[in-house]
Amino acid sequence: QLTSDVPLGSFLSGGLDSSSIVAIARKKIPNINCFTIKLKGKIEDGFNDDIPYAENVAKFLNVPLDIVEVEASTIAKNIEEMVWQLDEPLADPASINVLLISKLAREKGIKVLLSGCGGDDVFSGYRRHIALQYEKLWNWLPKSALISIENITGNLSINNHYFRRFRKAFSGASLDCNDRLVNYFSWVKNNTLDKLYTDKFRHELNNMRAESIMLDFLESLPDGLSPLEKILGIEQRFFLTDHNLIYTDKMSMRAGVEVRVPFLDTDLISFASQIPDKYKVRGGEAKWALKKAMEPFLPKDIIYRPKSGFGAPIRRWLTFELFDWLNDILSEDRLIARGIFNPVAVKELIEENAKGKVDASYTLLSLACIEIWCKRFIDNVI
Repeated sequence: QLTSDVPLGSFLSGGLDSSSIVAIARKKIPNINCFTIKLKGKIEDGFNDDIPYAENVAKFLNVPLDIVEVEASTIAKNIEEMVWQLDEPLADPASINVLLISKLAREKGIKVLLSGCGGDDVFSGYRRHIALQYEKLWNWLPKSALISIENITGNLSINNHYFRRFRKAFSGASLDCNDRLVNYFSWVKNNTLDKLYTDKFRHELNNMRAESIMLDFLESLPDGLSPLEKILGIEQRFFLTDHNLIYTDKMSMRAGVEVRVPFLDTDLISFASQIPDKYKVRGGEAKWALKKAMEPFLPKDIIYRPKSGFGAPIRRWLTFELFDWLNDILSEDRLIARGIFNPVAVKELIEENAKGKVDASYTLLSLACIEIWCKRFIDNVI
Protein backbone atom coordinates (compact mmCIF):
# COMPACT_ATOMS: atom_id res chain seq x y z
CA GLN A 1 0.00 0.00 0.00
CA LEU A 2 2.97 2.33 0.56
CA THR A 3 4.76 1.50 -2.68
CA SER A 4 4.69 4.67 -4.78
CA ASP A 5 6.84 6.52 -7.31
CA VAL A 6 5.18 9.80 -6.28
CA PRO A 7 4.77 11.56 -2.89
CA LEU A 8 2.26 9.81 -0.60
CA GLY A 9 0.14 11.26 2.22
CA SER A 10 -2.92 10.36 4.27
CA PHE A 11 -6.33 11.53 5.41
CA LEU A 12 -6.37 12.10 9.18
CA SER A 13 -9.71 12.88 10.82
CA GLY A 14 -8.52 11.87 14.28
CA GLY A 15 -10.88 8.88 14.26
CA LEU A 16 -9.69 5.34 14.91
CA ASP A 17 -9.49 4.25 11.26
CA SER A 18 -7.42 7.08 9.77
CA SER A 19 -5.31 7.34 12.94
CA SER A 20 -4.52 3.61 12.77
CA ILE A 21 -3.47 3.90 9.13
CA VAL A 22 -1.13 6.83 9.88
CA ALA A 23 0.28 5.16 13.01
CA ILE A 24 1.38 2.13 10.97
CA ALA A 25 2.37 4.02 7.80
CA ARG A 26 4.70 6.40 9.65
CA LYS A 27 6.94 3.42 10.52
CA LYS A 28 8.07 3.51 6.89
CA ILE A 29 7.34 7.17 6.16
CA PRO A 30 8.10 9.08 9.41
CA ASN A 31 7.03 12.49 8.02
CA ILE A 32 3.96 11.35 6.12
CA ASN A 33 1.87 14.40 5.15
CA CYS A 34 -1.62 14.29 6.68
CA PHE A 35 -4.75 16.26 5.78
CA THR A 36 -8.02 17.00 7.60
CA ILE A 37 -11.14 19.19 7.49
CA LYS A 38 -12.06 22.02 9.85
CA LEU A 39 -15.71 23.07 9.93
CA LYS A 40 -16.18 26.81 10.46
CA GLY A 41 -19.21 28.23 12.22
CA LYS A 42 -21.50 26.70 14.80
CA ILE A 43 -21.59 22.92 15.17
CA GLU A 44 -24.97 21.25 15.61
CA ASP A 45 -25.98 19.12 18.61
CA GLY A 46 -24.46 15.66 18.35
CA PHE A 47 -21.91 16.57 15.66
CA ASN A 48 -18.35 16.11 16.92
CA ASP A 49 -15.59 18.45 15.80
CA ASP A 50 -12.69 16.33 14.50
CA ILE A 51 -10.02 19.03 14.60
CA PRO A 52 -8.87 18.64 18.26
CA TYR A 53 -8.57 14.87 17.76
CA ALA A 54 -6.73 15.17 14.44
CA GLU A 55 -4.30 17.68 15.94
CA ASN A 56 -3.71 15.45 18.98
CA VAL A 57 -2.97 12.44 16.78
CA ALA A 58 -0.63 14.43 14.55
CA LYS A 59 1.22 15.73 17.61
CA PHE A 60 1.40 12.28 19.21
CA LEU A 61 2.70 10.66 16.01
CA ASN A 62 4.86 13.69 15.14
CA VAL A 63 3.53 14.03 11.59
CA PRO A 64 2.70 17.23 9.64
CA LEU A 65 -1.00 18.12 9.39
CA ASP A 66 -2.58 20.42 6.78
CA ILE A 67 -6.09 21.71 7.43
CA VAL A 68 -8.83 22.61 4.92
CA GLU A 69 -11.36 25.05 6.37
CA VAL A 70 -14.95 24.46 5.25
CA GLU A 71 -18.06 26.56 5.80
CA ALA A 72 -21.63 26.34 4.56
CA SER A 73 -21.00 28.58 1.55
CA THR A 74 -18.15 26.29 0.45
CA ILE A 75 -20.47 23.29 0.51
CA ALA A 76 -23.19 25.12 -1.45
CA LYS A 77 -20.73 26.25 -4.14
CA ASN A 78 -19.41 22.72 -4.58
CA ILE A 79 -22.62 20.64 -4.47
CA GLU A 80 -23.36 21.08 -8.19
CA GLU A 81 -19.78 20.11 -9.06
CA MET A 82 -20.11 17.15 -6.68
CA VAL A 83 -23.23 15.82 -8.41
CA TRP A 84 -21.65 16.31 -11.85
CA GLN A 85 -18.43 14.54 -10.85
CA LEU A 86 -20.23 11.64 -9.15
CA ASP A 87 -22.47 11.24 -12.22
CA GLU A 88 -25.33 10.33 -9.89
CA PRO A 89 -27.37 12.19 -7.22
CA LEU A 90 -25.43 10.88 -4.23
CA ALA A 91 -26.32 13.29 -1.41
CA ASP A 92 -23.38 13.20 0.99
CA PRO A 93 -21.33 16.30 1.86
CA ALA A 94 -18.42 14.00 2.78
CA SER A 95 -17.83 13.84 -0.98
CA ILE A 96 -16.92 17.52 -0.96
CA ASN A 97 -14.55 16.99 1.96
CA VAL A 98 -12.70 14.38 -0.10
CA LEU A 99 -12.51 16.77 -3.06
CA LEU A 100 -11.19 19.70 -1.03
CA ILE A 101 -8.60 17.59 0.79
CA SER A 102 -7.48 16.02 -2.49
CA LYS A 103 -7.11 19.45 -4.11
CA LEU A 104 -4.95 20.68 -1.23
CA ALA A 105 -2.86 17.51 -1.30
CA ARG A 106 -2.29 17.88 -5.04
CA GLU A 107 -1.28 21.53 -4.60
CA LYS A 108 1.36 20.33 -2.15
CA GLY A 109 2.62 17.72 -4.60
CA ILE A 110 0.95 14.72 -2.93
CA LYS A 111 -0.53 12.42 -5.59
CA VAL A 112 -1.46 9.40 -3.42
CA LEU A 113 -3.49 9.48 -0.19
CA LEU A 114 -4.17 6.67 2.26
CA SER A 115 -7.71 6.48 3.65
CA GLY A 116 -9.32 4.70 6.60
CA CYS A 117 -12.36 3.96 4.43
CA GLY A 118 -13.70 0.45 5.07
CA GLY A 119 -12.68 0.11 8.71
CA ASP A 120 -16.26 0.45 9.94
CA ASP A 121 -17.61 -1.92 7.28
CA VAL A 122 -15.05 -4.65 7.98
CA PHE A 123 -14.59 -4.43 11.76
CA SER A 124 -18.15 -3.33 12.72
CA GLY A 125 -17.85 0.34 13.59
CA TYR A 126 -21.27 1.89 12.98
CA ARG A 127 -23.81 2.76 15.67
CA ARG A 128 -26.30 0.40 14.04
CA HIS A 129 -23.96 -2.49 14.88
CA ILE A 130 -24.17 -1.56 18.56
CA ALA A 131 -27.95 -1.16 18.33
CA LEU A 132 -28.12 -4.64 16.84
CA GLN A 133 -26.36 -6.05 19.90
CA TYR A 134 -28.99 -4.53 22.20
CA GLU A 135 -31.97 -5.86 20.22
CA LYS A 136 -31.97 -9.02 22.33
CA LEU A 137 -33.12 -6.90 25.28
CA TRP A 138 -36.50 -6.25 23.66
CA ASN A 139 -37.05 -8.40 20.56
CA TRP A 140 -38.62 -11.17 22.70
CA LEU A 141 -41.56 -8.87 23.45
CA PRO A 142 -44.86 -9.45 21.63
CA LYS A 143 -45.34 -7.46 18.43
CA SER A 144 -48.02 -5.25 20.01
CA ALA A 145 -45.55 -4.13 22.69
CA LEU A 146 -42.85 -3.46 20.09
CA ILE A 147 -45.28 -1.33 18.09
CA SER A 148 -46.05 0.66 21.25
CA ILE A 149 -42.31 1.23 21.85
CA GLU A 150 -41.95 2.42 18.25
CA ASN A 151 -44.81 4.88 18.70
CA ILE A 152 -43.48 6.21 22.02
CA THR A 153 -39.89 6.70 20.84
CA GLY A 154 -41.18 8.07 17.52
CA ASN A 155 -42.62 11.03 19.41
CA LEU A 156 -39.32 11.96 21.07
CA SER A 157 -37.92 15.38 20.16
CA ILE A 158 -35.65 15.39 17.10
CA ASN A 159 -33.80 18.41 18.49
CA ASN A 160 -31.77 16.24 20.88
CA HIS A 161 -29.25 13.87 19.29
CA TYR A 162 -29.73 11.24 22.00
CA PHE A 163 -33.48 11.22 21.36
CA ARG A 164 -32.81 10.99 17.59
CA ARG A 165 -30.74 7.87 18.19
CA PHE A 166 -33.48 6.32 20.33
CA ARG A 167 -36.00 7.07 17.59
CA LYS A 168 -33.75 5.44 15.01
CA ALA A 169 -32.92 2.40 17.15
CA PHE A 170 -36.59 1.58 17.74
CA SER A 171 -38.03 2.79 14.42
CA GLY A 172 -38.17 -0.76 13.06
CA ALA A 173 -38.46 -2.70 16.32
CA SER A 174 -41.63 -4.53 15.23
CA LEU A 175 -40.29 -5.53 11.80
CA ASP A 176 -39.24 -9.07 10.97
CA CYS A 177 -35.51 -9.91 10.95
CA ASN A 178 -34.39 -8.97 7.41
CA ASP A 179 -36.77 -6.01 7.16
CA ARG A 180 -35.41 -4.75 10.47
CA LEU A 181 -31.80 -5.01 9.26
CA VAL A 182 -32.54 -3.06 6.09
CA ASN A 183 -34.46 -0.45 8.09
CA TYR A 184 -31.20 0.58 9.77
CA PHE A 185 -30.12 2.04 6.42
CA SER A 186 -33.29 4.07 5.88
CA TRP A 187 -33.50 7.82 6.53
CA VAL A 188 -37.16 8.20 5.68
CA LYS A 189 -40.24 5.99 5.87
CA ASN A 190 -42.01 4.91 2.69
CA ASN A 191 -45.28 6.61 3.62
CA THR A 192 -43.41 9.93 3.89
CA LEU A 193 -41.75 9.36 0.52
CA ASP A 194 -45.06 8.53 -1.13
CA LYS A 195 -46.46 11.90 -0.07
CA LEU A 196 -43.51 13.68 -1.69
CA TYR A 197 -44.07 12.11 -5.11
CA THR A 198 -46.41 13.50 -7.76
CA ASP A 199 -49.32 11.22 -8.68
CA LYS A 200 -47.79 10.56 -12.09
CA PHE A 201 -44.38 9.61 -10.73
CA ARG A 202 -45.91 7.40 -8.02
CA HIS A 203 -47.85 5.57 -10.73
CA GLU A 204 -44.68 5.09 -12.80
CA LEU A 205 -42.87 3.59 -9.81
CA ASN A 206 -45.54 0.88 -9.71
CA ASN A 207 -44.87 0.01 -6.03
CA MET A 208 -41.11 -0.32 -6.64
CA ARG A 209 -39.18 0.03 -3.37
CA ALA A 210 -35.54 0.97 -2.89
CA GLU A 211 -35.08 -1.63 -0.13
CA SER A 212 -36.10 -4.55 -2.38
CA ILE A 213 -32.58 -5.07 -3.73
CA MET A 214 -31.17 -5.30 -0.19
CA LEU A 215 -33.86 -7.78 0.87
CA ASP A 216 -33.11 -9.91 -2.20
CA PHE A 217 -29.42 -9.84 -1.28
CA LEU A 218 -30.17 -11.03 2.27
CA GLU A 219 -32.29 -13.86 0.91
CA SER A 220 -29.32 -15.02 -1.18
CA LEU A 221 -27.00 -15.34 1.82
CA PRO A 222 -26.28 -18.82 3.30
CA ASP A 223 -28.29 -20.01 6.28
CA GLY A 224 -26.94 -19.70 9.80
CA LEU A 225 -25.43 -16.23 9.58
CA SER A 226 -25.84 -13.97 12.63
CA PRO A 227 -27.64 -10.62 12.31
CA LEU A 228 -24.26 -8.85 12.61
CA GLU A 229 -22.79 -10.94 9.79
CA LYS A 230 -25.84 -10.14 7.66
CA ILE A 231 -25.68 -6.40 8.29
CA LEU A 232 -21.94 -6.42 7.52
CA GLY A 233 -22.85 -8.11 4.25
CA ILE A 234 -25.17 -5.20 3.46
CA GLU A 235 -22.48 -2.69 4.49
CA GLN A 236 -19.87 -4.23 2.20
CA ARG A 237 -22.16 -4.93 -0.76
CA PHE A 238 -24.09 -1.64 -0.77
CA PHE A 239 -23.02 1.10 1.65
CA LEU A 240 -19.27 0.64 1.11
CA THR A 241 -19.29 -0.28 -2.58
CA ASP A 242 -22.08 1.97 -3.86
CA HIS A 243 -21.54 4.91 -1.50
CA ASN A 244 -18.24 5.41 0.33
CA LEU A 245 -15.92 3.99 -2.32
CA ILE A 246 -17.83 5.67 -5.16
CA TYR A 247 -17.43 9.18 -3.80
CA THR A 248 -13.93 8.60 -2.44
CA ASP A 249 -12.63 7.41 -5.82
CA LYS A 250 -14.48 9.84 -8.07
CA MET A 251 -13.88 12.98 -6.01
CA SER A 252 -10.19 12.31 -5.40
CA MET A 253 -9.59 11.58 -9.08
CA ARG A 254 -11.25 14.91 -9.89
CA ALA A 255 -8.16 16.45 -8.28
CA GLY A 256 -5.78 13.93 -9.86
CA VAL A 257 -5.14 12.07 -6.61
CA GLU A 258 -5.20 8.31 -6.10
CA VAL A 259 -6.74 7.13 -2.82
CA ARG A 260 -5.73 3.77 -1.37
CA VAL A 261 -7.75 1.88 1.23
CA PRO A 262 -5.54 -0.46 3.31
CA PHE A 263 -8.47 -1.74 5.39
CA LEU A 264 -9.83 -3.35 2.22
CA ASP A 265 -6.69 -5.40 1.58
CA THR A 266 -8.02 -8.83 0.66
CA ASP A 267 -5.94 -10.67 3.27
CA LEU A 268 -7.15 -8.31 6.00
CA ILE A 269 -10.80 -8.70 4.93
CA SER A 270 -10.40 -12.49 4.95
CA PHE A 271 -8.95 -12.35 8.46
CA ALA A 272 -11.62 -9.94 9.74
CA SER A 273 -14.42 -12.15 8.42
CA GLN A 274 -13.22 -14.92 10.76
CA ILE A 275 -13.33 -12.78 13.91
CA PRO A 276 -16.30 -13.91 16.06
CA ASP A 277 -19.11 -11.41 16.64
CA LYS A 278 -18.28 -11.16 20.35
CA TYR A 279 -14.90 -9.62 19.49
CA LYS A 280 -16.27 -7.17 16.94
CA VAL A 281 -18.94 -5.57 19.14
CA ARG A 282 -18.38 -6.16 22.84
CA GLY A 283 -20.01 -4.57 25.86
CA GLY A 284 -21.52 -1.78 23.77
CA GLU A 285 -18.13 -1.01 22.18
CA ALA A 286 -18.03 -1.16 18.39
CA LYS A 287 -14.83 -2.28 16.58
CA TRP A 288 -13.62 -3.85 19.85
CA ALA A 289 -10.98 -6.12 18.26
CA LEU A 290 -9.43 -3.30 16.24
CA LYS A 291 -9.44 -0.98 19.24
CA LYS A 292 -7.64 -3.53 21.41
CA ALA A 293 -5.13 -4.17 18.61
CA MET A 294 -4.32 -0.45 18.35
CA GLU A 295 -3.83 0.21 22.07
CA PRO A 296 0.00 -0.16 21.80
CA PHE A 297 0.10 2.42 19.00
CA LEU A 298 -2.39 5.18 19.88
CA PRO A 299 -3.63 7.03 23.01
CA LYS A 300 -6.80 5.58 24.52
CA ASP A 301 -8.62 8.91 24.29
CA ILE A 302 -8.24 8.66 20.50
CA ILE A 303 -9.10 4.97 20.27
CA TYR A 304 -12.22 5.32 22.42
CA ARG A 305 -13.34 8.78 21.29
CA PRO A 306 -17.02 9.40 20.33
CA LYS A 307 -18.01 8.20 16.86
CA SER A 308 -18.14 10.98 14.27
CA GLY A 309 -19.11 10.93 10.62
CA PHE A 310 -16.88 12.39 7.90
CA GLY A 311 -19.38 14.95 6.73
CA ALA A 312 -20.84 18.30 7.71
CA PRO A 313 -23.52 19.62 10.12
CA ILE A 314 -26.19 19.41 7.42
CA ARG A 315 -29.12 19.59 9.87
CA ARG A 316 -28.01 23.02 11.03
CA TRP A 317 -26.88 24.29 7.65
CA LEU A 318 -30.11 23.46 5.82
CA THR A 319 -32.05 25.22 8.56
CA PHE A 320 -29.91 28.36 8.59
CA GLU A 321 -26.91 28.97 6.31
CA LEU A 322 -28.22 26.94 3.34
CA PHE A 323 -31.94 27.58 3.83
CA ASP A 324 -32.27 30.04 0.93
CA TRP A 325 -30.15 27.81 -1.33
CA LEU A 326 -32.41 24.84 -0.54
CA ASN A 327 -35.59 26.79 -1.30
CA ASP A 328 -34.13 27.96 -4.60
CA ILE A 329 -33.14 24.45 -5.73
CA LEU A 330 -36.51 23.03 -4.64
CA SER A 331 -38.63 25.99 -5.73
CA GLU A 332 -42.23 25.45 -6.81
CA ASP A 333 -41.48 26.33 -10.44
CA ARG A 334 -38.60 23.88 -10.67
CA LEU A 335 -40.53 21.01 -9.08
CA ILE A 336 -43.63 21.57 -11.24
CA ALA A 337 -41.48 21.55 -14.38
CA ARG A 338 -39.68 18.38 -13.26
CA GLY A 339 -42.81 16.45 -12.36
CA ILE A 340 -41.19 14.08 -9.85
CA PHE A 341 -41.89 15.70 -6.49
CA ASN A 342 -45.03 17.41 -5.21
CA PRO A 343 -44.11 21.09 -4.61
CA VAL A 344 -46.73 21.55 -1.88
CA ALA A 345 -45.51 18.49 0.06
CA VAL A 346 -41.84 19.47 -0.37
CA LYS A 347 -42.48 23.04 0.82
CA GLU A 348 -44.30 21.70 3.86
CA LEU A 349 -41.41 19.34 4.63
CA ILE A 350 -38.88 22.21 4.36
CA GLU A 351 -40.94 24.32 6.77
CA GLU A 352 -41.46 21.50 9.28
CA ASN A 353 -37.75 20.67 9.17
CA ALA A 354 -36.81 24.33 9.75
CA LYS A 355 -39.16 24.49 12.76
CA GLY A 356 -37.67 21.30 14.24
CA LYS A 357 -40.90 19.34 13.93
CA VAL A 358 -39.28 16.64 11.78
CA ASP A 359 -35.73 15.49 11.06
CA ALA A 360 -35.73 15.65 7.26
CA SER A 361 -32.43 17.36 6.41
CA TYR A 362 -30.89 14.35 4.66
CA THR A 363 -34.12 13.71 2.77
CA LEU A 364 -34.21 17.32 1.59
CA LEU A 365 -30.54 17.24 0.58
CA SER A 366 -31.30 14.11 -1.43
CA LEU A 367 -34.19 15.86 -3.22
CA ALA A 368 -31.92 18.82 -3.99
CA CYS A 369 -29.21 16.56 -5.44
CA ILE A 370 -31.78 14.76 -7.60
CA GLU A 371 -32.96 18.10 -9.01
CA ILE A 372 -29.34 19.19 -9.62
CA TRP A 373 -28.64 15.90 -11.40
CA CYS A 374 -31.76 16.22 -13.58
CA LYS A 375 -30.86 19.79 -14.51
CA ARG A 376 -27.33 18.76 -15.53
CA PHE A 377 -27.90 15.40 -17.20
CA ILE A 378 -31.49 15.61 -18.50
CA ASP A 379 -31.80 19.34 -19.25
CA ASN A 380 -28.07 19.60 -20.16
CA VAL A 381 -27.89 22.91 -18.30
CA ILE A 382 -24.44 23.63 -16.86
